[in-house]
Amino acid sequence: MVRDEARQKLLDAAVGYFGSQEEAETWMNSPHLGLEGMTPAEMLDNAASFEQLGELIHQLEQGDTP
Repeated sequence: MVRDEARQKLLDAAVGYFGSQEEAETWMNSPHLGLEGMTPAEMLDNAASFEQLGELIHQLEQGDTP
């Protein structure tokens, strides 16, 4: 349940940042250097990553480049 809520919050923030569901989904499933080569979606499977995901959500909500 927590994973689903975290995924939805991250996806909502990404849609707000990128402007479309399609772009947000592409971003969610693309590896990022700042995430040690993991995708944001993969990070949802790792409980230790929730803090890092929280920061990522905050950056997206503030309009920072992910």
